[in-house]
Amino acid sequence: MIKIHETKNVSFEDMIFIPEGKFLMGSTKADIEKLLELDKSIETYRLNNEMPQREVFLNAYYIDKYPVTNAAFSQFIESNGYKDKRYWSEAGWQYVLDTNLLESDDIDNILSGDKDCPVVNVSWYEAEAFAHWSGKRLPTEAEWEKAARGTDGRIYPWGNEFDKTRLNCAEAKIEKSTPVMQYPQGQSVYGCFDMAGNVWEWTAAWYDSQYYLIAPDKNPQGPDVPEEKPYSGRPEEVGVSIYELKSSLSKILTECKVIRGGSWNGSGIVHIRCANRDYDEPSFKSDIIGFRCAKSIE
Repeated sequence: MIKIHETKNVSFEDMIFIPEGKFLMGSTKADIEKLLELDKSIETYRLNNEMPQREVFLNAYYIDKYPVTNAAFSQFIESNGYKDKRYWSEAGWQYVLDTNLLESDDIDNILSGDKDCPVVNVSWYEAEAFAHWSGKRLPTEAEWEKAARGTDGRIYPWGNEFDKTRLNCAEAKIEKSTPVMQYPQGQSVYGCFDMAGNVWEWTAAWYDSQYYLIAPDKNPQGPDVPEEKPYSGRPEEVGVSIYELKSSLSKILTECKVIRGGSWNGSGIVHIRCANRDYDEPSFKSDIIGFRCAKSIE
């Protein structure tokens, strides 16, 4: 029997066990060529960051069944998580000191928001602190992708055919986030909900468009340092396609964290696939970005 180290805050009730073993991570050249046929507006180099596809071995781990909700994050707020330096990285605590977060409308909106909807408008630093407070951590990019697509390289959590009834995306025309349990028909083979659509999810990894070329095939943790200036533009600035924005219209992003899964305003056929990678700066906050947590087996 596998033993895990529990803390006083961690709960495994709504976590999914992902067994050790190999899975197919990333996309093949043929996959990318097919996507370019479906959407002529895609900038090819934005999809090259998914190649090459390779077999990756991961140790067993746990990952949240659902994205973290307003109800769960409210507990962190109400337990004075924003005032306890123990849960924050050095950079995260400096972010707290610089931004006066407790006085922001974002906190009020979380406390008063639909308790079953994913928490949004939280920076990567806040997601990281919540994870530490709960006795967990943010998932690696590889852990997130395996939990989303299983071992067989499927395009979407449920299989290889897009189906707008299985997720909250632009084609569903809901135009806001939905309760995390609303799409059981869209869950992954492991039973994880909302890994396609609803909200993007922060991961632990720094973003580097070339990382897949050098990443280890066992337990990749992400690059040690981020790509300095990977791209210009943010997901929410371009509606259904994050690839339409021209660099002259937005600030140049730098030192970004990976986000995965797509959101309610993203087009599902191309942009909410399990292999799709995007990113933003760790201080950034948006109503289309949330997160879920993971837990190592010790």
